[in-house]
Amino acid sequence: MARINPFAPNSPAPPGMFAGRLHQVDALEQSLMQTRAGRPKNFMLTGERGIGKTSLLQYFKWVAEGRIPIGGGTDKVNFLVVDLDIDSSTTDLGLIRRVELGLQRKFSEAERARSYIKICWEFLQRVEACGVSLNSKDTPIDPETLYDQFAYSLANTTSRLTDPDATSIFGAKYDGVLILIDEADNAPKSLRLGSFLKLLSERVGRAGCDHLMIGLAGMTTLREVLRDSHPSSLRIFDELPLDALSADEVNRVIDRALEVANEQNDDKTSIDDGGRQALTFLSEGYPHFIQQFGFSAFDTDKDLKIDRDDVFRGAFGAMGAMEKIGDRYYRDNFYNKIQKDSYRQVLRIMAANGDLWISKAHIRSKFRGKTTTLDNAIHALLRRKIILSKEGERGIYRLQHRGFGLWINLYTSDQQEIKTRMESGEFNIP
Repeated sequence: MARINPFAPNSPAPPGMFAGRLHQVDALEQSLMQTRAGRPKNFMLTGERGIGKTSLLQYFKWVAEGRIPIGGGTDKVNFLVVDLDIDSSTTDLGLIRRVELGLQRKFSEAERARSYIKICWEFLQRVEACGVSLNSKDTPIDPETLYDQFAYSLANTTSRLTDPDATSIFGAKYDGVLILIDEADNAPKSLRLGSFLKLLSERVGRAGCDHLMIGLAGMTTLREVLRDSHPSSLRIFDELPLDALSADEVNRVIDRALEVANEQNDDKTSIDDGGRQALTFLSEGYPHFIQQFGFSAFDTDKDLKIDRDDVFRGAFGAMGAMEKIGDRYYRDNFYNKIQKDSYRQVLRIMAANGDLWISKAHIRSKFRGKTTTLDNAIHALLRRKIILSKEGERGIYRLQHRGFGLWINLYTSDQQEIKTRMESGEFNIP
């Protein structure tokens, strides 16, 4: 039977499907309220790949734009949101230009607004008139002057947008400007992202602008990227780390997905307790696991009731969820970046402890091989940043990503063994 599958493993969860993250959502909404009151708060979302950073960022954008009320009540804010991402080729001039283009796109049909933006950001036209590519490391003006002009133009634009008379030019008065930067951990060293944003924040403040808010999202290495560029840049951001969802939150995700499916399909689909337990157990609260296991189980189901067998067939069958998760996130780290079975043996030992810290002595007690081989394996895994060492303590390690450990445990285990573990109540849901 042909049905629209509500799970979305290959894209961020739409705001209408978003569930969980109540603590983080509350903190982000408080930041909006503070910024609206002229006391701006910047933030950064951190977490491993697939933990739901982009989904939360998209939901937050809808709240900031007033499409979703604050706290589920009636109060709404109205921020102008410029969202972009960063890759390894991004330059400071390129980042500045993309902010300006983001502002232009917001007023593509308002002639007066476009004219204002063009005049206010005229310095960029002068820079580009010199024939400088956006990806060039050479600019016709020194970086300090470029940053000063950027900060002045952004402060001027933000202040004008939040002025009571803004409606006459922009069609509305805004509560502030929100710049969202996803994949910020990809910033190259040459961009000096931490220094760039710290100087921007300070200069915008000196220009009398107090309604600009900056939000970042990235892997846990984002802290390192910012700190290496400017040690005190971390102070201008409130960090909101994302971890696995709780069992209750997983159930809300499942329920919301089936609600959407039953709104879109004539044939109504349900899930029994066994199917729900299997999805909860296999996903361990990881949003991308929930979406992929759910998608595969929904496709496998033929009687409109998802049960445990549907979940396991969808997970471990040919081209099933487990294979797709590995291809998308982890296979390269486990097979291509590691050429020796001894290294993979270390990962399997560590994966049994999830993302908990584990001593080298414990690894050695279970390792089949020479001590020198183990030493080489640990050094290689550290060098590739697949495992981390505990700061201030020698010989203590953990996997960098808990989801990687979960994939290792599931993908390299016998399917019947996994069923037995689940049936015995061996759950590890936060």
